Amino acid sequence: MASSTSETAPLEAARNALADGRMDDASRHAEAAFAALPDGSDARAEAGYLLCMAHYRLGRWAAVLQAGEQALPLLEAPDQMARRVEVRRWMTLAACETGRFDLGLYSANESCRLAEAAGDRAQLALSLVALGICIERMGDPWQAHRLMEEARTLMQGVDDPNTQCVILNNLCAAYIGAFYLLRDGGSRTEVTAVLRSAEAHAREAMPLVARVPGNPFFAAILEGNLAEALLHLGETAEAEQLLTTALRRVTEQGNATRSWRIRYATGELLLARGDAGQASRQLEALCAEMAGSEQTNTLTRVHDALYRGWRALGDPARALLHLERYEALERRRVVAQLQAQSRLFVTRVEAERARLEVQVERLRAAEFEADAQRDQLTGLGNRRYLDKRMPALFAAAANGGQPLTAALIDLDHFKLVNDRFGHATGDRVLVKIADLLRDNTRGNDVVARLGGEEFLIVLADTALPVAQEVCERLRAQVQAHDWAGLAPGLSVTLSIGLSTAPPYDLQALTQAADAALYRAKSGGRNRVMV
Repeated sequence: MASSTSETAPLEAARNALADGRMDDASRHAEAAFAALPDGSDARAEAGYLLCMAHYRLGRWAAVLQAGEQALPLLEAPDQMARRVEVRRWMTLAACETGRFDLGLYSANESCRLAEAAGDRAQLALSLVALGICIERMGDPWQAHRLMEEARTLMQGVDDPNTQCVILNNLCAAYIGAFYLLRDGGSRTEVTAVLRSAEAHAREAMPLVARVPGNPFFAAILEGNLAEALLHLGETAEAEQLLTTALRRVTEQGNATRSWRIRYATGELLLARGDAGQASRQLEALCAEMAGSEQTNTLTRVHDALYRGWRALGDPARALLHLERYEALERRRVVAQLQAQSRLFVTRVEAERARLEVQVERLRAAEFEADAQRDQLTGLGNRRYLDKRMPALFAAAANGGQPLTAALIDLDHFKLVNDRFGHATGDRVLVKIADLLRDNTRGNDVVARLGGEEFLIVLADTALPVAQEVCERLRAQVQAHDWAGLAPGLSVTLSIGLSTAPPYDLQALTQAADAALYRAKSGGRNRVMV
């Protein structure tokens, strides 16, 4: 489908902004192009791809996931396969940064599968690296090392500075991750060894950076990682020089979130030099700036550094405060890791004969592979998904005489949200609601978006009193959520109508739940009715 010059002008502007390293401009132009270009056109597919890239380079992780879900359906043609792999890889990294390890593992598996099917050695190597990053974020840098070394083996003898630089830089980052795990419990020999490995990989990558397109972006990340390894080795003079250069690069790019890790490392540098006062002041300012951010990995390390800083200054109250926040973030990471393993039942992750096998056995993940059964905005099932899933669920419940409860959910005054705050904010509200629905249901439950602001949950083997408790907890979580973080003045509530089986019939259940939902609405909204 052809596009007019006026429609493609924002796309050309996005290309130019990306080439110049102006990521904010690139994201703005790509978003405008994506909205203006006709659905199904190659130009719109490119706009979605560029939008995802710009958000990735800006460290806007939630936006990467949203843009990726929008772009993937447009990138199914064979000539778009390389871009599809890249988008999946960016989604892997974004999911890891936001603690959504189940989505990260799923996206990494898809990226590897697509790259292998296309016979693209470089894309497969980069996908293995993305999986390694996910594994490292989950707390296993040693498995990450093995995956990244496999990627490096794949690229032996290939003159591809971009891929080689990515592999080496992430090997450096994974060894730094191992350092943080070993720092308080490993031997000095082990600690020094992982830091020297990090340094060696970063120095090997340095000559390659000049040959990589988008050099300032890659250079800043690599310089920051090398500086972090050096400062912990006590080589603070070179570390300071690298951090200064890296911070200048990201500042010139207008990339505030990418600067956070570099500023954290600067605080560690001050601690290493014995200036706990200046370090603590700078890190407190950074901590305040990062409040509520998605980059929990960096924030965890900031709190750990502040704990050590205030302890060195003889302020136990402040030290304890940051120690508690550090431990809370670590607990959240561990819980997310366990949830990912539980949801996806990952039996093994290994690289053998340049391939990856991540076995996803959770029924929802298996069924959602078909885009035809997935709501593109929220990732939940749609009506086709219900048609496929419900007959077997009803049959199993009927054969066992098990209870089964349906919950019909409708957001209160959602039209006013769209009218007042805009449809983009409305979409973000729907995505967050979908996340809360997932968090409050089990793998054998059915969760679907029926359209607009209406959702359906079918709770398997669940009697009505228990379902009421689940839905009341969900309602309270939605009401208490910090919606103002999406838009000042925004608040969201929902109403829920419940019905229970038998009869084991979807139409009968939804009709009864709809009647209960009507009573919840007419009774004042923000309530659960049977």
